[in-house]
This record gives sequence, C-alpha cells and structure tokens, in this order.
Amino acid sequence: MDTSEYMPMFLAEAREHLQELNLTIVRLEENPRDRETVDEIFRIAHSLKGMSATMGFAQIATLTHEMEDVFELLRQRTEGLPPEAIDTVLACLDALSSTVDGIEASGEETLDPAPLIELLHGLVRARTSEQELQRAGGAAIPDLVAATAAGERVLHVVVLLDERVLMPAVRAHMVFAALSEHGEVIGGIPEDVEQFSGKRIEAWITSEHEEEAVAKTVGFVSDVVGVEIGEVAAPHAVPDPAPEPEAEAQATSDPEAIPKAAASPVKTPGTRTVRVDAERLDALMHSMGELVIHRTAVEALTAKLDVPGLQQAMQELTRSSQALQSMVMQVRMIPVDVVFLRFPRLVRDLSTKLGKEVRLDLVGSETELDRTVVDALGDPLVHLVRNSLDHGLEPVPERVAAGKPAVGTLEISARHAGGSVVIEVRDDGRGINPEAVARKALSSGLIDAQAAADITMKAAIELLFAPGFSTAEATSDISGRGVGMDAVRAKIRELGGEVLLDSVQGQGTTAQIRLPLTLAIVSALHVDVAGGPYAIPLERVERTLRLSEQTVRSVAGRRMLVLDDGVLQLLEGADVFGRQSHTEHEFVVIVRAQEQRLAVTVDDLIGQRELVTRPLPPVVSSGEPVSGGAALADGRIALIVDCDALAAATRGPRGRGLGAGSASDPLPATALGRAAA
Repeated sequence: MDTSEYMPMFLAEAREHLQELNLTIVRLEENPRDRETVDEIFRIAHSLKGMSATMGFAQIATLTHEMEDVFELLRQRTEGLPPEAIDTVLACLDALSSTVDGIEASGEETLDPAPLIELLHGLVRARTSEQELQRAGGAAIPDLVAATAAGERVLHVVVLLDERVLMPAVRAHMVFAALSEHGEVIGGIPEDVEQFSGKRIEAWITSEHEEEAVAKTVGFVSDVVGVEIGEVAAPHAVPDPAPEPEAEAQATSDPEAIPKAAASPVKTPGTRTVRVDAERLDALMHSMGELVIHRTAVEALTAKLDVPGLQQAMQELTRSSQALQSMVMQVRMIPVDVVFLRFPRLVRDLSTKLGKEVRLDLVGSETELDRTVVDALGDPLVHLVRNSLDHGLEPVPERVAAGKPAVGTLEISARHAGGSVVIEVRDDGRGINPEAVARKALSSGLIDAQAAADITMKAAIELLFAPGFSTAEATSDISGRGVGMDAVRAKIRELGGEVLLDSVQGQGTTAQIRLPLTLAIVSALHVDVAGGPYAIPLERVERTLRLSEQTVRSVAGRRMLVLDDGVLQLLEGADVFGRQSHTEHEFVVIVRAQEQRLAVTVDDLIGQRELVTRPLPPVVSSGEPVSGGAALADGRIALIVDCDALAAATRGPRGRGLGAGSASDPLPATALGRAAA
C-alpha cells in the first residue's frame, strides 16, 4: 500500500502524540494518583503505535509496544513510577521524536530500539496470565447456559492472525464485523478491540448458518491465516437457590434494584475540524493581501468619481472584504499553548540537572496568535526559560537561607493587550545583581571603571542585551556561551515586537515580550519623508504634532523638542532614513520604543492604512531602521519603520546624522532647565 500521501498527516499527528506524552508523563510524575492521566497515556501510546504500524514504521511501533509494558506499571502502582523509569520513558520519547524528524528529512526510519527495549525490560516484571489477557484486550465470556436454554445454536470461532500483522486491532474489528453478518456476537476475546495486540481472536455467535459459510466470510479478512469453528454443546445449568421471602420482598421494594431503562443512543456529531497545509494558509493570506491592495486602489478611484450609487456599492464592498479579511486572519490564529506545551518537559529536565526544585505555572495558554508568530516564538522563550532556571532561581539551601519557599516558581503567561500579545516569563529567584553585571562587563571591556561604579539596574539590564555578554562563570550546555538575550531581542525585533526586562534584586526577574497579533497585515500611519513613503505601526504612535507650533531648543549639540510632559531628542526623518532633503519638515511623530519616547520629523501625514507586509531583502534593509515593506495603492513601496531599531540607532555609530549623543543619555540638569526655559 502506498502511504506517501498520508505522510504529512502522520508526521503532524506523531509530533502531537509525542508532545502530549511528554506532557502527561511530567504531569503524572507530579501527581501519581491521577487515573485520568494514566488512561490518557495508554490512549496516546496505543494510537501512536497503531498509526506507526499502519505507515510501515515497524521500529517505532515495536518501541511503543514495549513502552506499554512500563505504562502497565502505572495501573498496578498508586505511588507512580520511580525516577529511573520516568527517565527511561522520556529517553524513549526523545528517540521517537528524533526518528520522526529523520523520517521527515529522508523518509527513512533510522531507529534502533534494541538498547532502549533492554532498558525497558529491566523496569518490568514478567506478566501474569491475567495481565496477558488484559494486554490482549480483555475477554467477554458469554452466558452459554442462557443462550442454549433459549434454544439458540452457539458457534465458537477461533481466528489466527499472521505473525507479521501490522494492525491486529483493526483486523480484530474486521473479524467481529464479518461474524456479525451471520448472527449475533454474544462474547469474544478481546473485549476491548482498541487495545488488542495479539494474534488469536475468539468469538461466540448465535447463528443458524453453516460453519463453512461463516469460515469463508472470516477468511476474506486480510492477515487471517486460520479459522476454526465448532458448535457449543449446552452446558448443565446449576439452579440458583430460591431467595428468602424477606430478601425477595426487600429486593422488590428497593428502587436501586429496579433495572433502569436503556438510554437512547446519543448521536455524536461528526468532526468539526480539518487539517489544512500551512502553505495553503499562506497562499490564502497572500491572496487576501492582494485584495486589500486592490480595494484601497478602488477606494482612491471611487473618491474621484461622482457616479450615483457608486459610493454605497464601494462601502458594501469594503465591508464584505473586511469581514473576509477578519475571517482569514482568524483561520491563521492558533493558541500559544502550542509553544507552552514544550516547557513542562524542559523545566523538568533542566531543574533536575541543576539540582533545583521548580514549580511551573502556565497562564493564558488559550491566547491566540498568528501562526507565523507562534512558529518563531519558541526559541526566544526557550532562552528566557533557561536563563530563569540557570541564573534566576536559586538552589534549595540558598532559598531556605533567604527565607523563601524551597520550591521556586516559574510562571509563563500570555495575554492580549490591545492589538498586541504580551508574553511574560517571571521567576521568584535572586534577581539581577547590577554590581555583578558591572564587574563582568568591566572585565569584558564593555564599560569603563567609572561606568561600573555608577551602574544602575536599568544600565545593567541593557548590558545583558550586549552581543556575546554572559554572567555565567563557566561555560556549560545550558549557558555561558554568550548567545542569549541579544539573540532574543534580535528575533523579537524580526517579528515586529519588543522585549523588556524588569528585576528586583532578591525578589525575582520578569521578562516581557510584546508582539503584534499578526505579521501579515499591520495598521500603520502612512507618512512622507523627503518624497519617500514610510509606515509607522499605529501601536507605536503616541501622537502627532505640527512642528511649527512646538518649542525646539538646542542642547549639547542636539535639537530637543520641549513638551509639557518631557524633553525629547528631535530626530530628523531624512537623516534617520538616509534621504536627501533641502526643506524643513512640517510634522513630528512621537513614537514609543524600548521604554522611551522618540520624536521623528516627517514632511507629511498621509493617513492611517491597513498594509500587507512583506519581508525586505538584506540589501534594502541593511543599516536602516525598517522591518519590512508594503505595496501602496499607487504601486509604490512603503517601508515599515522599526521603532526599536530606531531607538538603538540613536545610541550608537550606526545612527547616521543623529549626533554624537544618545536620546537615552541623561542630560545635565542645567541643560534641561535651559531647554525648558
């Protein structure tokens, strides 16, 4: 059977099953008495085994089959599995995950299950006959006395399956279905067909058909290699003792003893979800983006025409296309839980390795984000979680000495905030020590002795984002390689977001990631700078002002905009974006970036636009504070302004024409006084 067309579905479902198994194993380790989790583990493992066998991946099916022996221990023990059993099962899951990745890359199954199976065999005892029967799916032995007493002919059917059968549960179901064509199946082994993994099937049916006809029907089932049928003789019934009169009366008067009417069957609704390839969603979003561009062009043309009914028709078209746009956006939204599910296992492994006790709290897992954002969010969050576990949370003795609970708390939360999603990683650890950061930065040559002596928490946090900087004393597989917060900031900026850190020494640290709901369509303020179109995301725009109506002062060689609520450095839009301009800018836009505000001059405010964003090639975006481009109705390309990169440019040599100083550097009090005067 050609299974290639089912390969994408197999890979997706296999990864889902493995992730769920990781999650349930960790959850069971925390709460061994959770019977629902035990049942869920069996269900997931059995599904993974069945689908792997169906696709012809025998090694995955074999390893999963052996893992079920360890899972049987869960039903026999109330105190859960020992740590070594948990570690072995998790090692098996890691091997299965690597195998699935290998199948996707090469199409080949490269798993050698023998070493892992040997470890699994060391964890289990030999099964009793009752356990073997349960493993085979249980047994439902019929009441042969009642059947024969009613004058019915009972046939006992034994079916043998091929030793190489890949789907014994499916074959058992087909055998019972074939037998039901000849009469009523009143008993069988296995009872639970879904759990069946053996090679022998037994059934009892009431039928008037000839044995040969029944055997022929069953023989048509694939993988059946033998059928034995015999008529069951009537067993001798042993009469029950007559009930005592009082007991009989009591039984009659007891309402619990009255059999309840059989409940009417409830129809289960069909599946309400379908799997759609991600590329199709991207193509749908691309087409939707083109529709938005064309709609904007038609709106511009309509505004110039005076045709009766045209404006009304245009409004209806706009309303319908916006509804379609909203629907397409909703289709692309998936819960952030997809990312959160990987962290229970990660926290469990790292906390064990570091010798720390940690409780993980996941809050807001149902919060939805665009698929593209969710796909790219995993690595930055992993960096933040590893930092909290390694640098933030203390070992148990240190926490107890500080008067804290022995078990540290790590919380990962997500919530909507306007048109953005805020994700926070918070711990109750030791917090950031500015002096320790300053000493490390001084030894690395990032700051001088005076800056180290004057270090503040805000400056220390900014140092943590320096490329190559790490506070770890020794390099390990967890930290110390200098790849951390700078990588987080770079990745989040690529997504059009920002990352902030806040810490209280001795109490803990909070890392906050703020991201747009989607990267596909952005609401932006369309501005003109020296004849070039630019788009500033609306969520970053605080307000716009006419420059001629504001007070501008020159302080320490920099132009400063004096407002009622503060003094901001005035950045020339033409210089910021590397354009030539010979006229004074007319407007100024106040934007928010990296916990500060910036004032950028522009020539004109065109208006608010919904723009379909596209990535820019490096040759276009290199060195400029822009994060993407968007096609306008007139065919021009508007560049999307990256406010965080703009703020970073004001502090370093990359900011062309921005002056030697920094917008974030503190100005002398006398200078501020002169500016405000």
